[in-house]
Order: sequence, then structure tokens, then C-alpha cells
Amino acid sequence: MTAAAVNAGAGPLDSLLSAATTHVFDVDHTLTRHSTGRRFAQSGIRRGVFRLHQFLTMPWFYLRYRMGSLRLQDITREIRPITGMARSDLVALAHEAWHDFVQDDLIPGAREHVAACRSRGHRTVLLSTSFDVILEPLARELEVDAVISSELEFTDGHATGWIVGGPCYAEEKSRRLRAYLDREQLVAERSAFYSDSFHDLPTFAMVAHPVPVYPDAVLSVHARREGWPVVRW
Repeated sequence: MTAAAVNAGAGPLDSLLSAATTHVFDVDHTLTRHSTGRRFAQSGIRRGVFRLHQFLTMPWFYLRYRMGSLRLQDITREIRPITGMARSDLVALAHEAWHDFVQDDLIPGAREHVAACRSRGHRTVLLSTSFDVILEPLARELEVDAVISSELEFTDGHATGWIVGGPCYAEEKSRRLRAYLDREQLVAERSAFYSDSFHDLPTFAMVAHPVPVYPDAVLSVHARREGWPVVRW
């Protein structure tokens, strides 16, 4: 397929429904217009669970992420705002963030394509750097088969503030997806991966059907060179 911008429902997406039986979706800026982690923080600040000063570095990290200078080791630090919080409270806050923001951030065309995959009996998977607790309401709404993501660590039902095994980011995303495909006896040749970010190039490289969605500048260049279809829902 040639590299061209397409709308949901156009030829390349229809072709993907025939060519792939496993569809793996990045979340932030791919299925949703904004970062689910940022929305979680916003909801917590709005409800008095967090304080604004606890997230003053977030724009700096986001800028470095978009510029490509955010390294894996930069995001393995302790997540101090949630340290000591009960899992039940974090789950409740994730559902509040869903109702406050994320349900409106979910792009209609993306929702429709996930539903089209499911209607054909295909496997649907979320693959995200965001946290499992934050993604649970979205996963339930989309009725996906699996979520592969960064996982918060809990001891006696309370968050330690650390991430189990480190963040699901860059090369780690591709490693975890490979492990999932092997475990479920699925094949990369029948798998499609959808993402906006050049940080996910290792994962694009491991599937037969890479699908850039609203790609950043570096990914756009790569997509043109490789002849990948570019989707804008």
C-alpha cells in the first residue's frame, strides 16, 4: 500500500480488516486526542486528590517525549503523587477521569474501527505506556481482548509509587507485544499495529501491517519512505 492519508472506512482500513486478524493499538494520540495520564492527573487535581505543584515537571517530560530526547531511564523514577494511595481509590479516580475527560477524547472513527475489528472476531489489544489502572475504563468501553501497559506496583493494596518491570515504552513495548503474541500463539504476519509516535518504530518493525495514525514528523517521514498508509480517523 502507498503512503497516503486516509479517512476511517477508506480502502486501506478495509484492507487491514482482511489482511490482519490481530489489531494492536497505542492509546494516547492514537485512539484518544490527549494523554490519558495527563487526564488522570487533571481529574485528580480537580477533585483535590493531587496538588498542581506535584505535576509541574509534566510539560517538560512531555516536550522531551515529543522531541525524542526522553530516554527509558528518565521515566523509571518513583511516581510520588500516588505513593501510598489505595488501589481502590486509584481505580475510582481512573473512572472519574474517564467521565471527566477521556470518554470525550476517544476519537469516534477510532472507536468505529475497533468495533469493526471485533465484529469480525479479530483480536484487539491496547499497547500503551500509560498505566493499567488508568486504561481499565477505556478497555472496558472498547471491549478489547487484552491490555499491555505499564503496571503500577501495589503492596497490601496500596501503591508503592513504582512501576512493575519498568515502563512499557519504546523497545520494551515491542518486547512485551512479542511475548504476548508468542503466549497466545498469534503471528506477527497477521498483526497490525496502530500508533502516532516514532518511539514505537521497534513495534512497527515487528508486525506485517504497520499503521501510523496522526503520525509525528519523524514517523511521517518514515511512513513515506516505507510506503505505509497514514490514517486520520
